[in-house]
Amino acid sequence: MKDHSITKISRNTARPFIEKIHYTHSLGKVSVAYGLFDNNKMVKEGFLELSRLCGVITFGQVSARDLAQSLFEDGTQYNTFEFLRMAVLDDCDYPRSKFISKAIGLLKIEYPKIKCLVSFADQTEGHFGYVYQASNWLFLGVTGKKYHFIVNGKRVNKRMAYNNAVKEGLTEKEYIEKYSWEKVMELPKFRYVYLLDRKIELKQSILNYP
Repeated sequence: MKDHSITKISRNTARPFIEKIHYTHSLGKVSVAYGLFDNNKMVKEGFLELSRLCGVITFGQVSARDLAQSLFEDGTQYNTFEFLRMAVLDDCDYPRSKFISKAIGLLKIEYPKIKCLVSFADQTEGHFGYVYQASNWLFLGVTGKKYHFIVNGKRVNKRMAYNNAVKEGLTEKEYIEKYSWEKVMELPKFRYVYLLDRKIELKQSILNYP
């Protein structure tokens, strides 16, 4: 048996791992998740002994409708996925870039219509996208400044504030003041893309890695 294996996992398997390990502590709108298992370290689940889950990568449809179109001419929510989360235990020595490569390989088989992947390295959290650079992703510059909220010590996406405000007939500002949500401004994020279809012509210039 190989030391490590990578396979598709359910949202229910991915959720507690991501919520505990990833800095956002949230799963997000996941379309598919892949797990990295250490076959030399077993854990008990009921009467079974299973390989320990030591890493998770998730992908999903791009969050903004115009994001895919801004990347290439025929870009849509249906042929472009966002690399949403990657969380790996600190004591796992499996190369992160190799984990990404293997997960993308499985994604290509299951979702042959996906032409392009996009991901964002969160500079606010001290991330520059070095793992994407090691995996030969293309760097397309930075996003505009955005923000998130802190609620009971946890990070919450701004979309949740907007959606909750609409349900109560409030503006976002009124909602966060009513419930004392803390607004936190973010630094611009680094934008990376990975082309599954090499014939794509990007609308944006490829830049040197930061």
